[in-house]
Amino acid sequence: MAPSLDSKPDRKDDVESNVPDVAYGPNGEPSHNIEGYYRFDPKVEQRVVRKLDARLMPLIFCLYIFNAIDRSNLGNAKTEGLETDLHFHGNDYSIMLSVFYIPFCTLTVPAIALSKKIGAKVALPLYMFTFGGLCMINAAVKNFVGCLVVQLFLGAAEAGFAVTIIWRGELGKRVAVFFSALAFAGGFSGLIAYGVFQPDIRLQGWQLLFLVEGAATVFFSILAIFILPVNIDSAPFFSSEEKHVAWTRILRDWSAVMNEKLTSQAFFAPLKDWKLYVWALIAICYGVASSSTGTFLPQIIGRMGKSNLTTNLLTVAPNFVGGFAVLLTAASSDYFRERSLHIAGTMTVTMIGFIVLDTVDVSKTGIQYFGSFLLCLGAFTPSTVFHVWHNCNFLAVGISLVLSLRTRRNRAQGVNWSSKDVPTAALAVGVASPEFRHFL
Repeated sequence: MAPSLDSKPDRKDDVESNVPDVAYGPNGEPSHNIEGYYRFDPKVEQRVVRKLDARLMPLIFCLYIFNAIDRSNLGNAKTEGLETDLHFHGNDYSIMLSVFYIPFCTLTVPAIALSKKIGAKVALPLYMFTFGGLCMINAAVKNFVGCLVVQLFLGAAEAGFAVTIIWRGELGKRVAVFFSALAFAGGFSGLIAYGVFQPDIRLQGWQLLFLVEGAATVFFSILAIFILPVNIDSAPFFSSEEKHVAWTRILRDWSAVMNEKLTSQAFFAPLKDWKLYVWALIAICYGVASSSTGTFLPQIIGRMGKSNLTTNLLTVAPNFVGGFAVLLTAASSDYFRERSLHIAGTMTVTMIGFIVLDTVDVSKTGIQYFGSFLLCLGAFTPSTVFHVWHNCNFLAVGISLVLSLRTRRNRAQGVNWSSKDVPTAALAVGVASPEFRHFL
């Protein structure tokens, strides 16, 4: 007899007394062959999925879009004289971008472990409040050193900001909502920059940009504390039957005991799997496009000779197109149950965009602007499909390590795009295109 609706199916006594077939996974964790054993009304399951999508996905999207805005607003601030006002010299701007990834890479795995210890309900708003506050502090810096210090703390605060929930068979479209925020954030940041750069006040435009975006992030982090449920049991929008179905779906999909304590053995187990390092190598390759586009699109479009206001406004459309491309590609990947061709295809489009931007004269603004659309069409999509692919095979620690290794390549990318390279984009494109060809 299956467990009652009032008990979670992942409880040890329920599993041992009701599930006869107990096995052990490759890392020694207990798993339970329950496919076909726990049965429930498919209409109830559909209702659970709809409620998760309606209640949690918009919240997760908003959380991540604020994270992405606070990470990418330096590109918009640069168009409004950030370098001049803070007396940057030489490669100072590129160095500032790169140092962000030092704590971000180093602390990703420990931060994810901390999130597992204290729970996402506390961890995510805490990280969000911190990097929102740091974004506001950025408005008060007076020189390069001050900006550098803020970037270091910002990288540490954002290291643990990751979300992984949803059944694997439905993962693509849900993770797409999460990662599409990267592209949409660039568009929203351009719109915000266009608005705040216009008023003639004592503050510089870039200072007002940091204050507005940071304050919005802090405000939403406070709301998130009250909105995010601790777990399925505490979700007020689920009935007891729906809670049972939700827990069973998790157990059925992962075939392991859920909510288990984090031990040193579980923490280091993914590091012993050679496939983890293959995933990391792929992540390093595709990270070139997303980091280049997310950080430098305002400068790429700025080569067309438009005003600062117009430049920021022109970043909106390519970013929004990139966001919708993420959603459509993920839906296609889920529908056809295919990952590799979707990754390779979108990376090819982005590589063509890099080549167009590098080889076509900047005076041909129409073609150059079209190249920025190609760049955004495929820059963010591999993140979604790739992470769905490896999320199906690794636990949170392994996932966070892949994310960490991916961003190590982004740190080098910040140095490649020095200020003098932006007018031609030759150095960065010269690095990016061979890496894409190697991956493909």
